[in-house]
Amino acid sequence: MLFDDSVISFIKNALDITSLRQNIIASNIANADTPNYKAKHVPFKNILNEQSENIKLKTNDAKHIDKDNHMFHSVQSSENDYLIKNDNNNVKLDKEMTLLAKNTILVNALTAFEKYKFNQYKDIISSTRNI
Repeated sequence: MLFDDSVISFIKNALDITSLRQNIIASNIANADTPNYKAKHVPFKNILNEQSENIKLKTNDAKHIDKDNHMFHSVQSSENDYLIKNDNNNVKLDKEMTLLAKNTILVNALTAFEKYKFNQYKDIISSTRNI
């Protein structure tokens, strides 16, 4: 079946992680002036390695995501940051904006690769119709 392709599943999981990462970065930027706020981050490589072992999410409905999935519990606070402002906030806007740009590039690359994979399937399907 088309959607049992491990590459497509890997891309989907990577896009899920980048979406979570985008939300966390946006939250860090929004809370840059909030006293005592600690920046959070998502360790992309660790989650993707763990997810490759359990590639499928457990759901009871197509619209639900299992809340016990470890991906959503992998958000970590940056406690060991040596530069903390006077209000105990450790968000660095330049770092967050760089991470945002890096994440956007990763999303663009993943969607381009996904488009390439679907075009391969499209070519295979259209070539079998002419037989």
